[in-house]
Amino acid sequence: MEKYTIPIEKAVELRPVSSEPDNFTNTQPLWSFAGGYGVYGGSTVAHCLVAAQKTTPSDYVAHSLHCSFVSPGNPKQPIEYRVERTRNGKSFITRTVHAIQKAGVVSEAIVNFVRVGTYSNNDDIDKAGRLKHGRKMPKGLTLPDQAEMDGKGVDGPFEARWGEILNQVSHDLTNTQIRYWMRAKDPIQQRTSQAQLAALAYMSDAYFIGAAVQVHDRPGQTFGTKMSMAASLNHTIYFHQPEAVRVDEWMCSERESPWAGNDRALVIQRIWSPKGILVATCVQEVSIISPSLPLQTAYVACAVYAG
Repeated sequence: MEKYTIPIEKAVELRPVSSEPDNFTNTQPLWSFAGGYGVYGGSTVAHCLVAAQKTTPSDYVAHSLHCSFVSPGNPKQPIEYRVERTRNGKSFITRTVHAIQKAGVVSEAIVNFVRVGTYSNNDDIDKAGRLKHGRKMPKGLTLPDQAEMDGKGVDGPFEARWGEILNQVSHDLTNTQIRYWMRAKDPIQQRTSQAQLAALAYMSDAYFIGAAVQVHDRPGQTFGTKMSMAASLNHTIYFHQPEAVRVDEWMCSERESPWAGNDRALVIQRIWSPKGILVATCVQEVSIISPSLPLQTAYVACAVYAG
């Protein structure tokens, strides 16, 4: 596959399908990880968000997205995103998005929006009775520009950095935390929250699935090499502070896997802005196939493990 040089802001763009209202399709070729199977899941998630945004007033911003990967997408074919206007409320709006190719449904997503101004960041109001808390970004982390770290995603529209200095290994695998730095390669020209969240959704799936097996890694041993296949089953994003998202600056991503069993695993990701604000929490359920199981039992909804 040719090197993917399209900026992330262009990669998430959609255009209307003229024959049908509230139907959209990708304007740029779809990206896949080298060695991956099907369309990169993050692009599908981002496109579902963008399609929903296009049917929502500009004074509403997404607060959650719940996407199920139904079948693998063909990166050589366009995907059509059909939006249902599920609910229009005074404070909250819900959209349901169906991502479809010729072979059938690729994914289904429910996107929820909140009206800007119905929530507040005012400390005085919070002290008066509103709940406010959030996990702090780990202290003492070194920015990628200040230390030599391994790079990932060099052929895509974003970049990620990982190093042993950011990897906290625990004897209890459920407490192991794997940290990445990630950012878009090109500046985001649109400074709207909608554009920032779309790019964040695109990047949120990168190497996420790998956390389920990386918690088993030890010096000199990469547990992921023992997996014959890993596939994402679903992907959820909770957007906490949309106005604080700056995807073209280094964001800290911390992943952990609180459970694995029955050939499935759960992974959780927290993403902080450069200023240490928790901007999003992501949850994903994955299918993990070991070499001892026949491949026909695998759920091939998304990419082969490339983390």
